[in-house]
This record gives sequence, structure tokens and C-alpha cells, in this order.
Amino acid sequence: MKSFFRLIRELPIPVRILLLCAMARAVSFFAILAYLPIYLHDALDMNGATIGYVLGVCLIVGTVVSVYGGYLADRFVKVHFMIALDVVLTVLYGGLPLIGSPLLVIGILLAANIASSSMSVTANALLADLLPSENRAKVFSLRYSLQNIGAAVGPFLGVWTVQAGQGGPFLLSAGVIFAALLPLLVFRKLFTGAAAQDAAARKEKTEEAADDAESMNFREVLRVMRADRRLGLFTLGGILSIVVYGPLLTYMSQYLVTVESRDTAYQLVAYISAANAIVVISTQYVIGSRLKEKTLLRWLTWGTGAFVLGLVGMALSTEAWIIVAAIVVFTIGEVIVVPAEYMFIDAIAPDNLRGSYFGAQNLVHIGVAIGPIICGFLLVHASPAAMFAALVALVIAGWWFYVLGCRATAPSTATAVGADAQKVNP
Repeated sequence: MKSFFRLIRELPIPVRILLLCAMARAVSFFAILAYLPIYLHDALDMNGATIGYVLGVCLIVGTVVSVYGGYLADRFVKVHFMIALDVVLTVLYGGLPLIGSPLLVIGILLAANIASSSMSVTANALLADLLPSENRAKVFSLRYSLQNIGAAVGPFLGVWTVQAGQGGPFLLSAGVIFAALLPLLVFRKLFTGAAAQDAAARKEKTEEAADDAESMNFREVLRVMRADRRLGLFTLGGILSIVVYGPLLTYMSQYLVTVESRDTAYQLVAYISAANAIVVISTQYVIGSRLKEKTLLRWLTWGTGAFVLGLVGMALSTEAWIIVAAIVVFTIGEVIVVPAEYMFIDAIAPDNLRGSYFGAQNLVHIGVAIGPIICGFLLVHASPAAMFAALVALVIAGWWFYVLGCRATAPSTATAVGADAQKVNP
């Protein structure tokens, strides 16, 4: 615990601001997420299938376009790009309750998902720019814990603001994002100053690469990333893994409502949600701070093992204590895998393409949309046992792509355009 508080005290002010902003944006996002299906049904008269299509398409499009958002983050001053995205999100969420056209609402949600995904990518890249490599895993883990706190608080605040009117959660989200925007505006010179100092320290090393990056267009950046097998393999592993841990509450709700009464299912989902949040918040920093680049594959193997054990436990019984125990083990896997993925991408990303690499890694969130589709199909056309077997197979396949990614060699210097990243050893 002393090392935790020492780390907080030693963090630069810009990094502290980014961490607080990450938690604020999580509050904003989850305040809307919990309320959005109800709003689309009540205010716009959308049916359940249409709502699912709208939310799924917005998520997928936002995730894919965030690759270009990462490219823009490399081209512009990152903190200025974040400020612009925050302004866009504030306007979109603040204006959403005033829109009555379903098509316009869908367009706004699409734009908001693109801006939100690009914001996440840019924040990852800026955080890595501001930190020495030895502290990045710890801070990524700390940020993930803060985001989970925001995710736990956001839905309650969203429900509370509904009492103020139908658009209450949207106005809350706009206000929270605006509040997160203010410190970026006030202290933006600290961000640019820190980035400039870091750039000066690495000037001799990356000057040629930076010149190349300035002249590279988006197509050329994509060509560089395609040539890096490590990035492609790890992204595939991330997609398969997040299918399993990303939509946990969704597919467990789908499963439990088919094997238990509705009331029992709701109660068990509440236990699952609480257990997952408590384990993430209480263990994320403790475990994440121990991740090391040289032993990353070993940690990913342990994380995959935790996923498998948790899934087996959930498949065995719907007894509350067994479900909770299985979720605790399962969540340990999540606590390991999430920061490990960020650490790997940060390790292989050239300094001049860090935003683009994090944008590519952000494609893993496509798995969040895929998971419920696979699980729903298997529950309808096969059995719960088949669903859990498929999830186990997917997470093991994801681990194998991690293995291949860690063992792959870096692309040649000519192909990587000045890349200086080293290979992560198992």
C-alpha cells in the first residue's frame, strides 16, 4: 500500500489529470449505457431488435474508425486533440435530448462512439508518452481500477438523474465530460511541456523516425502496421479474449434467464456484477504493478487459466456461492490480461506511431459485440454447456495468438520506418 501512495505522489500532474479524466469519462459513458436502451424504446419507439442493431453497429463503427483516430493523435498535439474530442462529446450528449428524429439520434450516437473510441486511444498514447517505461504497467492498472469505479458509479447516477427528466443522463454525461475538459484546458501547457521534454530526451534516437512519420499518410501507416505480425497476432488474441470477458454480464444474463426464474437470474446477475467490480477495483493495481515485459507471456498464461477455471465453475452450477467464487477467479484473468495487452502494444509501438498502434489494438472491442451473438446462438440452437465450451475454446485460441505474438520477430527497419521497439520475450 505504501508503494501505491508513493506512486501517486510521484506521478506528474498531467498523468494525475489523465487518470481523473479517465474515471470521469467512465462515469459519463456508463451513466448513458445503462439508460440508453430505455431511452431509445420510450422516446423513439424502437423495438428490442432495432435497439440491439443500433448499439452494436455504433460500437463496431466507433471501434474501427478509432484506428484513424490513433493516426490523427500521432499527427497532432495529443492533448489538443483530446480537448477537441471532449468538446465534441459535450455538444453531442448535451444536444441529444433535444433531437426527436430517430435517424439524427443514430447519427449522434455514431459520432459519439467514434469520438469516445478515439479519445480512449489518444489517452493511451499520451499516457505512455508521459511515463517512463517502468511505471506504465502500474499506471495502466491504476487507470483501469479508476475506470471500473466510474463504471460502478455511473449507472446509479444515471438512474438518479432520470428523475430530473427524460434526458437527465445525457445532461449528466455532458456535464461530467465538460468537467473533465476543464483541467485539460487549464493545464494544457504542462502536457505539451512534458511531451516536449520527453521528445528532447529521445531526439537523437527518434529524429529520423519522426521525420518519416510526418511525411507518412494514413495508407502508409496502415502498411507499416500490417507488416508488424506482432501487432496483428496480439490484436487477434485480444479480440478472442474480450469475447469472453468483455460482455460477461450480457451473456451470463442470457444464460441465467434460460436456466433459472427471472427473479433468480436478476439476483445472480447482481452478484456477478458486484463480485466482478470488487475484484477488479481491489486487485488491479496489486497485480498490474507486478507485470513485467520479460514475463508477460507467463502472466497471460495465468490469466487464461483463470478464465478457463472461472468458466468451468460457472458452467457447473447456478448456486450463488459457486457463481461468485467462479467470478472471482474469472476476474483475476481480466485483471491480468487487460494491462498486459496495453503493456505489449506499448513495448512494440514505435514512438512516432504509438497512437496508431493503440488505435489498432482498440479493434479488440469488436469482440464485445461478437460475444453476445455467439452465446445467444448457442443457447438457442445448442445448449448452455456448448456455450461455455465455446467460450473456453475461444479464450484458449486467444492465448495461442498471444504466444505467437510474443514469439514473432519485429519487422525490418526498412519496413517499420524507423521503428525502435524491442521484442517482448516470453
